[in-house]
Order: sequence, then C-alpha cells, then structure tokens
Amino acid sequence: MRHFSDFPDEILCNIFEYLSPFDAINSFINLNIRFNRLLIPFKQQIDLTYLSYQQFINYINILLPIISKDESLYFMKLGNTRTPGQIELFNTLMHDKIHRSYFNYINKVLIESPRLNELINFVEKFLFSLSNLVSLSITIDYIRDEDFQKWTQLIVHSVLSISTLVKLSIEMPTGLVLSRLSNTIIFNSLLDVTLNVTLVTDLLILIQHTPNIENLSIRIGWWTSGDRTLVKMLDEMRLNNDRKSLLNNLKSFHLTIDSILTFQFEHLEQVLYRILNNETTYSFGFILRHCLNHNSELTQLIDGQRWKNVLSSYSSLNQFDLFIRITGCLSREEEKDKINSFKSEYFLKKKWCFSYFKYSLRDNIIFHSIPYKNKELFDISISNHEIFNNFPINYTSNLLIDQTNNEAYQFNRSTFYFILKHFPSLQELRLIHFNMNFSIINPINIPSLHTLKIEKDRDINVSKLLELLPLINTLFISYFTIDDRNKSLDIYQYNRISELSLIDIPANDINQVPLVLNRFPNLRFLHIHIYNQRMTDEYLLTNLNEIIQKFHSIIYLKLQLEKDVNSSVNWKEQWNGRVKMYFTDIIFVGVLVHLWF
Repeated sequence: MRHFSDFPDEILCNIFEYLSPFDAINSFINLNIRFNRLLIPFKQQIDLTYLSYQQFINYINILLPIISKDESLYFMKLGNTRTPGQIELFNTLMHDKIHRSYFNYINKVLIESPRLNELINFVEKFLFSLSNLVSLSITIDYIRDEDFQKWTQLIVHSVLSISTLVKLSIEMPTGLVLSRLSNTIIFNSLLDVTLNVTLVTDLLILIQHTPNIENLSIRIGWWTSGDRTLVKMLDEMRLNNDRKSLLNNLKSFHLTIDSILTFQFEHLEQVLYRILNNETTYSFGFILRHCLNHNSELTQLIDGQRWKNVLSSYSSLNQFDLFIRITGCLSREEEKDKINSFKSEYFLKKKWCFSYFKYSLRDNIIFHSIPYKNKELFDISISNHEIFNNFPINYTSNLLIDQTNNEAYQFNRSTFYFILKHFPSLQELRLIHFNMNFSIINPINIPSLHTLKIEKDRDINVSKLLELLPLINTLFISYFTIDDRNKSLDIYQYNRISELSLIDIPANDINQVPLVLNRFPNLRFLHIHIYNQRMTDEYLLTNLNEIIQKFHSIIYLKLQLEKDVNSSVNWKEQWNGRVKMYFTDIIFVGVLVHLWF
C-alpha cells in the first residue's frame, strides 16, 4: 500500500481509536466522503478538558459549524482541572445563539472542578435548556465552608430537579446534607444515582425521594449509630414497613463509608432492609475505607455469619463485593476465625470468595472479596517474602507500596514482578520509601497503568522504573528524586510522559528546573511546587518566563507557592500574552495559580 487511504476501513478505525475525538476530526474532517463517514462517532462526542485554549476556540468556531451540517453532538466533557477558566469561557460563548445551537441535542454531560458561580450559570443558563439531557456527571474538588449551604441548595433544588435526568453522578469532598429536603419533592426520573452524603440519615431521606431508582451508589462521610435522628427514623420505618424495601426496582446498591464514630450492626441491618429488594436486587457492595476504633461491634463487619444472616434474605442477590479496612489488634487466631467464617456453605454455594491482607506498618487489616474490582486503595508494606503465600489476584485500580518502616528490605525483580502481575487493572501506583535493586529484563505492560507517584525517595532510579513500566504517561515526583537530571539528554524513557508533577523545588534551584524539563519533550501538563518564601516576585517570574517560552508543548501550568505573588501581577499580560485564562486558589499551605495556554 502506497497511501494512508489505501488501508481498509477496519484498519483506519483501529488507527482512529488511538486519537482523541478532536485530533481525529481536526486531522481528517472533510478529506473525502469516506473519511467523513468513518469520523461519525468522533463528531458526536467531544472531550474539551485536554485542549489548549486555541484548540478549544478552533473547535467551537471552526470544527463545530462543519460537524453540525450533517451530525449532532450528543456528549460533552469540560472542566477546570487542567484547563482553568474553561467553564467560564464556555458559559460566555453560550450567550451567542449560533454557538448555543450546536449543543441542542446533547444528552450526556461531564463537568469537572467547577467553581460555584460557574456551575450556577452552567446549570441555569445551559443545562436547563437541554431537552434531551439524560446523563449528568459533576466532579467537585473543593468547597469552602462558607459556601457549603449554597452548593447544597444548587444541587438539591436545581441539579436533582432536572426532570429529564435518568443518570446522575456527583462527587464532592463534603457530603450533602438532605435534612431540609421537602417531603413533597420526588425525583421520579432518576434511575441511576451516585452521590456523597454526610450521614446515614441523609441516605434514608434520599431513598424516600427517589422511588424508581435502579442503581444506587452512596458514599457516607461518617457513620454514627449514636445519632438520635437515625434511631428515630429507623424506628418509624420499622413500624410502617417492617423489613420491606422502599425501592421496588433496585438492581444494585453500593455503599461506601469513610469512617465510623460509633457502630451497631443492627442499625446497618435496618438500613439495608429499607434499601435492598428481595425480588430485584442482584448486586451489593460494602466498603469501609478506614476505621480507627476497635471494638466487638466493629469486628462483626468481618464476621461471615453476621453477613450471612443479613444477605440470605435476598434470593436474587448473586454478587457481593466487600472491602473493610480496620486498624486494630486482632490476634492471628482471630484473623483466621474471621476469614474462615466466610467459608460456610452459604458463601461457597454463592461462589463468593474472600481474603485478607495485614498491612503491618499501622496494623491495618484489609478484608476483601475476590476478585476485588472496586477503586479502593490497596496498601502493601513488604518486610519478607512470606506475605505472598496467599496473595490473591486483585482488580483494584490503586496500589500503594509504603516501606516507611521497612526501608532495609530491597525489592528484587521477582518480588516486584509478582506484585504487579497480581493487579492486572492497576491505574495508579504509589511508592513511598521504595528500595529497588534489580536489573530490567522484561518490561511490565499493564495497559491500564498510567500514573506513577514516587514519594519521600531521593535515590531511586526513575529512568529504570520508567523502563520497567513503559506505558506510564503521568509522573508525580520530588525534584530531588531525579538522580540523573544532569546527565545526557538521551533518556528515551521520559518521552511518553505528558503530565508531570515536580514538587519540593527549593527557591535557589528554580533556575535548574528547565534542565529537568529537558527530559520531557512531550510534556503538556505541568505542576510545580516551589518554596518561594524567600524569593522575590521578579526572580520567580523571570524563571517562569524561561519555562513558558522554552517549552511550547505545555498547555497547562499549576504553580503551588508558599506565598502569593504581588496582587498587581496580571497573569494574562505575562509572557507576551501566552496565558489565556487563569485563576488562583488560596489553600492551607499557600496558594495555587492555574494557567491555561
């Protein structure tokens, strides 16, 4: 074949899968009728969260008018995470009727890291006008205490009330409080809900207002059985319904609890009786992220007989996922007794298998189902090889290897390979005080593994790790960890890195940062943390100018500073107008400046 167009459609479609919708459309649209036909799936969706400012403007002003002639846009993702100011810019552009018309048929929206006023405008001026909207996902990463009530009002009275919504997911750092939700409000259209709430009483309120829910995933900040409101609600429900579910169509329920203050297993049973449905519920997942206290009631969470008493009432249940992390002092015999309690005839008949892992660093014990497929963080601290005797396959997405108290243990090749091979769905790997001493024979290619975080290490060989894990594209690392930063630039392992977080940069070393960045020729997103307490604004801006002007591939820069720069600095006017949008966040340890190029 002499030309790219000589490939058959099947091969071209496979090639397009490696491109983003924007890159595919921008490269091949209107090339000919055949390519326009192959691009139809890419025309119907767009992820705006990885585009530069100019790419964003080009998509809205140039590509969308072409696309809209023969296709409609159905899915859109936008946000501020790595494109600060994008939501504000989008809201502004939607004042134009022509721009607005390109989005009339949107039925699915994902929005990340909105600020309060931006989301208010986005919901009221845009989402309310979408007659076909059925799916909405909102990820909120920061809520100021003084704004919490406004966020709650916006979500409860505006977002939840969108009458066309069938699927809604809202992730936020602070759970919603639903105690003031009017009894007359019912969200009939919602069938699939993922939500963070503050207390278990908020969950009980929610299920009374979503009668048609089929899939429910709830994360509770604190569980406290000492709450009088909880006891009162459970007593009222017991009198009215006995053990009858309030959700007649529920198919799956996933419950995550961040931590427990006080606990009575009976209260958990009563809550589940109001939610799980004997005739329709086929899947239930329970996660306890962390529990500091150790008492007899809590150990019932890892008692198979107690779980059997609850779950055996639900004949349709065929999937039970469990993850419980408890910091306590179970003896070895108690650990065996607990895991053996999950090997009764009931669990064997259901083909539900369980295992546990003792994380010796803080005496953590993790009891979990096999295979474990949720996203919860899995912790490991290695001191000897015996820990792997009964090590099960895990499908969790996050793995932490923390050797803080076991730094003397050196990972050999077989040990490290063994660990990673047991996490085939791994997405993020964190290493703390990791001590490796082995040569690379074969790389480990886990397709889903894209992020590597190295913390509290100064001597680790980063290039060797990237050679071992060649599919990594996101790297989080201390400035002092890159031991080869002054060596030859011919380090191919860094070529794949598109997102870099470089932390703990001393003020007197900021002029050396470009030498480090030379390692990363394809960098697009950069986060740098600088100790700038004794640094003048002029010195900081001068050195940042060198980075901005030299590395044109960077479209987003997040600066984490210990003190704010002079308020008179206009970031848009810096560096010949390269900064198109920006905003700053005051945080506990200083200030964050987000710049979009």
